[in-house]
Amino acid sequence: MMTTAQVSQYLKAKGIRPSAQRIAIMRYLMEHPVHPTAENIYDALMPDMPSLSLTTVYNTLNCLVSSGIGVERLNSDPRNARFDFVDTPHAHMYCRCCGAVMDLPLDAVTFAGMSPDGDFHVEQIELCYRGLCSKCHDKM
Repeated sequence: MMTTAQVSQYLKAKGIRPSAQRIAIMRYLMEHPVHPTAENIYDALMPDMPSLSLTTVYNTLNCLVSSGIGVERLNSDPRNARFDFVDTPHAHMYCRCCGAVMDLPLDAVTFAGMSPDGDFHVEQIELCYRGLCSKCHDKM
């Protein structure tokens, strides 16, 4: 579990001004690798931060994603934007039945420095497997 001071220092080191909302949202993402939606984050933080708005959560998430510090917007779920703090390389598995999103570890060496040609530098790769999780598959 990261302290508020540790998350604040992390944001400062990445060039992001650490407001109370940014710290709380970043800390939530770091401590809850469950691919939450903005609404999930809002619902979790609201009891301790009654002045927090859903708009602030969205704006903060957009700031964290665009800053390139490891927060990513996942495109795996066609119904909801989900967010993930990526501290180790991984792909995602999306269940088309229940909507679960799970991590699938990847070998960092596999994609390190990979470039389709000399004129393009790869900064991010999204890999998502779609299908049925074992629970949904067993129900069929």
